[in-house]
Amino acid sequence: MIRIEKLVHRYNNRNEDALKDISLHFKKNESAVIIGSSGSGKSTLLKCINRLIEPSSGDIFIGNDNILNGPIKKAGKIRGKIGMIFQNFNLTENETVLKNVLNGRLRFNSSFKTILGKFSKEDYTLAQENLEKVGLQGYENETVLNLSGGQKQRVAIARTLCQKPDIILADEPVSNLDPKLMKEIMDLLQTICTESGITFIASLHFLDFAKRYGARIIGMRNGKIVFDGKSEDLTEKDIVEIYGKTKEWYLYGKTGF
Repeated sequence: MIRIEKLVHRYNNRNEDALKDISLHFKKNESAVIIGSSGSGKSTLLKCINRLIEPSSGDIFIGNDNILNGPIKKAGKIRGKIGMIFQNFNLTENETVLKNVLNGRLRFNSSFKTILGKFSKEDYTLAQENLEKVGLQGYENETVLNLSGGQKQRVAIARTLCQKPDIILADEPVSNLDPKLMKEIMDLLQTICTESGITFIASLHFLDFAKRYGARIIGMRNGKIVFDGKSEDLTEKDIVEIYGKTKEWYLYGKTGF
């Protein structure tokens, strides 16, 4: 499903690579969680997979297509298969829930229609179905600004599902939520991806959450992969290798959640 080969990325204002020769393969329907301290490269890696940022070098194959080989327009067709969920929800807050969810159908409609806000009956039906999946039936006409953090993330998930994605990337999807909502959102994502056969890759801070929701754990430190294996194979030595004996090790690694 995803094949990453020798990926390197350096931000213009830095003297060191944010990603250093990353090579990873993800199978169809796989569930994987990326862990590591802030600045380890987790978000950069996810954004490169979706070509939200341009890597300095390397290759990323989605199926048989290299998302980095060719113009943005060609990459856009490949990106349509990839749903992205963000820490800060990335919603249009002064619009209704339904309008935000319908934005997941933009790639299926012409530019002229989307400017006019015209969607098909099929689009509306799919949006309603996905709102029901995330437990927000009846909220269609509510303004996003008035929702709680957990509800906003559910809207973002419903919008992503309207893309009919093969892959969902989630960049710290629960960091802005309280502990109860963190579990609710991760349970929801896990259930949806399992039932729909969607490949799921998330970055998370808390180790206990990572082990609970990722059959595969990928540990990053300073732009490198320092662990890649089953969650049950992760040892305290590996955790120190990922986090170092720092405040984050005690907060996210040693003590868990």
